[in-house]
Amino acid sequence: MNIILNGASGCGKGSMAGFLTRDFGLVHISTGDLFREQIAKQTPLGKKVESYVSTGKWVPDEVTIEVLLDRIKQPDCAKGVILDGFPRTLNQAIALDKVLDIDLVIAIDVTDEIVQTRLGGRYMCRQCGTIHAARWDKIDKCKKCGGELYQRDDDKAEFIQKRLENFKKNNGEILDFYREKDKLFIVHDKLENTPADTYALVKDVVAKL
Repeated sequence: MNIILNGASGCGKGSMAGFLTRDFGLVHISTGDLFREQIAKQTPLGKKVESYVSTGKWVPDEVTIEVLLDRIKQPDCAKGVILDGFPRTLNQAIALDKVLDIDLVIAIDVTDEIVQTRLGGRYMCRQCGTIHAARWDKIDKCKKCGGELYQRDDDKAEFIQKRLENFKKNNGEILDFYREKDKLFIVHDKLENTPADTYALVKDVVAKL
């Protein structure tokens, strides 16, 4: 079973992936994490990715697909995967459709207010990269390793609206693409919802697959 998690940054895709991994044995795959891992290992694919990232260019779709397929071939992905952060454009969705069967696209629909509130309170560990809702949890150190927490530049207020605009610019076409294939499930999140509340709306749909 292969699932795509779709939604703006801050919508809760990471929490949703954690629940799905726990309950269904799927592997959570973030393309951003894959890029960083390949670059760190200096694999042939990593060097190819680095040649784009180091110059501030978008990694081409065909290279992203190549990195993705390399990961999916690993034994731990036998039960299926959860794709987080891909596809980001219609062209990527079309390219992915040619090489991987997608069973379900879970689109987490949130308001701009929710995104701004959640991202504004999100901090990352400098040591292990774990993301925390630090402002709301009232913590100043990583729960996982005790490392220092910091707020990424693109999670600061002046950048959040731009990220939302870029997301909306491309996402409508992606949703239409999967809606036509009858693979789209939209879950409407609310500010007062906990991650568990939102997941409860999804779990039965996934279980039926």
